[in-house]
Amino acid sequence: MSSAPPHPRTDGVPARRDAVVEHPHGHAVADPYRWLEDGRSPECAAWLEAQERMFAEAAASWPHRAAWRELLEEAAAVTAGSPPVWRRGRRFHLRTTPGRQLPALTVTEPGGPSRTLLDPLAEDASGAVTLDAWRPSPGGNLLAYQMSHQGDERPRLRVLDVASGRVVDGPLETGRVTPVAWLGDTAFCYVSASGNGGRRLRLHRIGTDPGHDPVLFTTDLPQLSVTADPSGRRLAVSEAPGATSGNRLWLADLRDGPAEEPRFLPVFDGTDRSTRALLKFAPGGRIHAVTDDGAPFGRLCAVDPAAPHSRDWETVIAEEPGSVLYSCAALTDPDDGGLRLLVARTRRGLSTLRLHDADGSPLAEVATPGPGHVSRLTAPPEGAPSAWFTYTDFTTPPQVHRFDLRGRRCVPDPEEPARTPDRPAAGKRPRVEQVTYTSDDGTPVRMHLVTPPGRTGPLPTLLTAYGGFGASTPPTYSPSVAAWVAAGGAYAIASVRGGGEEGTGWHAAGRGAGKPNAITDLLAAARWLIGQGRTGPDRLAIRGSSHSGFMVAAALTREPGLFAAAVCSDPVTDMLRYHLFGLGRLWTEEFGTAEDPDQCAVLLGYSPYHRVRAGTPYPAVLLTCPRVDPRVDSLHARKMTAALQHATTSGHPVVLRCESGVGHGPRSLDRGLGLQTDVLAFCAAHTGLTPGDASR
Repeated sequence: MSSAPPHPRTDGVPARRDAVVEHPHGHAVADPYRWLEDGRSPECAAWLEAQERMFAEAAASWPHRAAWRELLEEAAAVTAGSPPVWRRGRRFHLRTTPGRQLPALTVTEPGGPSRTLLDPLAEDASGAVTLDAWRPSPGGNLLAYQMSHQGDERPRLRVLDVASGRVVDGPLETGRVTPVAWLGDTAFCYVSASGNGGRRLRLHRIGTDPGHDPVLFTTDLPQLSVTADPSGRRLAVSEAPGATSGNRLWLADLRDGPAEEPRFLPVFDGTDRSTRALLKFAPGGRIHAVTDDGAPFGRLCAVDPAAPHSRDWETVIAEEPGSVLYSCAALTDPDDGGLRLLVARTRRGLSTLRLHDADGSPLAEVATPGPGHVSRLTAPPEGAPSAWFTYTDFTTPPQVHRFDLRGRRCVPDPEEPARTPDRPAAGKRPRVEQVTYTSDDGTPVRMHLVTPPGRTGPLPTLLTAYGGFGASTPPTYSPSVAAWVAAGGAYAIASVRGGGEEGTGWHAAGRGAGKPNAITDLLAAARWLIGQGRTGPDRLAIRGSSHSGFMVAAALTREPGLFAAAVCSDPVTDMLRYHLFGLGRLWTEEFGTAEDPDQCAVLLGYSPYHRVRAGTPYPAVLLTCPRVDPRVDSLHARKMTAALQHATTSGHPVVLRCESGVGHGPRSLDRGLGLQTDVLAFCAAHTGLTPGDASR
């Protein structure tokens, strides 16, 4: 194994340690780097400049960076599109080609060729502008869209005429990305901020002054979404206090009065049970509800528009324990005009498809394109015999597939020809396996492993887990995974508690007071990999971003000796103050809040920033963040960097990669590859992986 690169110099402006100590609920809590919370202060700017110099020196010592970039570029050289959104024969879809910085939105006219409708690179050739959201009107004549600049995530809402490509309305100020619910081709509903941190539902008519848009619905809660049925007759509104808390549903029939004064009827309230429901409009005026209320693995219900309250819902497709229902598309049979339901579930982390009759009776098991993940399942709103979706797995880049009722099978969509990296012969393909290990309390946890063909351990290994907000980590293609495995390393993805792989109970076991379970599961995965001889502490790196970045920070501060390196991107690390910054107020249902004495004690038990201990030999750590992150404030990465740099005695580097002009969300191809090049080069340098090892 190659030796680790030398520790970079620590010249520049040292991080001042202030004597800030507070006593929440009787706990003495030091916060010496609170001054780093103000990213605009001159002192913080000077500290960041010093960190930039340290990072540049460290990065220069990582060998084979050019080779890592080449591997990533090869793995990312794909032609791909999104499942189409159909409006009266017009087909709208995103499309990208190898080397293209950002996808473009294209439209195909009935019987005509495709043409580019919106290209963010036309707004800024550098890739600093991203297309955040778009939705065509029911007739397909207009398109509402939102773009962000340099990751600010405060897009303005505009309306485009599809035929001419001209902007015909806007901009509308929404504060952040908003759902758009069209009411015909002349008006739509959208969500904007209210003065008290809540949200407002507004109605906008094309060509009118947005300043006079009437408010249809107001909530003090921070989350509000809206959908409309294809005819624009009904509006469904969901409000929730947090990202993973239970929600409330309201339904309005716009035929009961003017659209400016809808009468919203309460339909569902899961806020006291932390359950959620979603209304889905189907062809022919039908309404379905997908809910986990009374069904941790999800069920599909029929909703009577005349009696829409949840107490009257009829379960059409019951839950199946061990199989999570996560998506459904309504189709119309071309022979008898009857409704058919194509339902997607995930079992043991892999997607399944099943066709049902309108009453829920199963008609056929539908073979998926492979043992992977089906997403973005969609069908034309007016009814059609086909549905579209994206399929991917660890070795297959995302591809659009179509399901047709006549053949009852899935085929690649001929309108979206996929270009993928050359697929190696069967004996040379990466090996994908799913293992089950036991966490400290006896809970079985599943983990996917992707390894080079014919290689045995111990291998340089990258381990990751998400473990939060009920989000699953299904098998999906990633250029980073492909590049790391192509170089001879192993990649492990643990499906720890806090995610959604095993239903809402799995999420509940890793949220709030159970959050330490998610961290324990991740550490148990590391010990399993080492104990099974798959890797060793000197060959194991851990990486994660956002909530996964929090998991990395929590794991390395609990058991630093398990890892040779750690990459912590866009993390939450100060668990006592996170709710005061960015979108943290939306996450109190997930983590808890220091304002509650019992929850404060739990948070202090695992808060990464507060668990950093001076005199500890921490592994090599790379922290990455945007200069400004509207969601997870970059103060978390700054404070964690300063704390680790002060505390570590290992001689291994702790460096910060802070990038301007991007945010928490999408970025251009070059920006993305640049970040991943540094991540893989850093991990390889400290685990002994050299590009080309796989061929030895």
